[in-house]
Amino acid sequence: MEIIDAQIHNPSPQKPFDEDVSDAMKLAIGVELAREAINSVRVDKAVVFASAEFNEAAVARYPELFGAVLVMDHTAEDLDERMAAFKASPGMLGLRTLPTNYGPVRVDPTRALTLNETFLGGGFDRYWALAEKHDLPMFFSAHDFASAVAPVAERHPDLTIIIDHFGITQSLRTDIEGDRWRALPGLLEMARYPNVYVKCCGTPLVSREPYPYADVWPHFHKILKAFGPERCMWASDYTRMRWGLPDDPQNPGPRPRSDWKSYADSLHYLLYTDEISQSDKAQLFSGTVRRALKWTIA
Repeated sequence: MEIIDAQIHNPSPQKPFDEDVSDAMKLAIGVELAREAINSVRVDKAVVFASAEFNEAAVARYPELFGAVLVMDHTAEDLDERMAAFKASPGMLGLRTLPTNYGPVRVDPTRALTLNETFLGGGFDRYWALAEKHDLPMFFSAHDFASAVAPVAERHPDLTIIIDHFGITQSLRTDIEGDRWRALPGLLEMARYPNVYVKCCGTPLVSREPYPYADVWPHFHKILKAFGPERCMWASDYTRMRWGLPDDPQNPGPRPRSDWKSYADSLHYLLYTDEISQSDKAQLFSGTVRRALKWTIA
């Protein structure tokens, strides 16, 4: 069975680079860390969510392994031309919208998660319209606000929309209180739009149980029933499973989680489960992501 990881980020080295390490070498090291990671768990390919520079370096070095998704500057005057060039570049598969204030919340988990002013004020409208024009799938890191994407799905029926992270909040904290799945009904409502897909991602962080995360399955089954496996894709987001919050102001950079989540566990809970059929796994692991992103590379 082919396995494609629908989301990884630029891996962070365990200690800072020396000052004399060039930017090109930093990119090369990051790409090799990503390659080693997917090889170690026998993942065949991965979709990288990173800077344009890292995305290009990964795809150029290993075009058979990596495709890329970019958060593009939605305010750029030449956005139409940028999207056309991105679409024409090998391995560039899609774009991403960040509709919440997750950035500040990531640094200060005591802050309330909300939709951001750009999303609420229509600042992304041109971004979505041009993505639809250029047939570029759009990922939405919507957290608890998946249902807020409904007007986008209605206005842009030819835009492929992928809701990230099960459509629920995935704080990096493990002591988060309350029901992590409280926003699931909002995601399930989105199943009525045929252009909407779900990225099933970050399971080790949303489970309150150790591997194999049995408490996730009642919710996962609801998603599969609503969308069908042909509109669901698996992702590990393994880099996010490793680094904790908040960062120490006196010691810049991420730090390892006290409850480090392994890449293998993020994969194996689904690969070896009896909860779903092999045909459903084939859709989750490669069929859906290839179809949604039109990723045809062998």
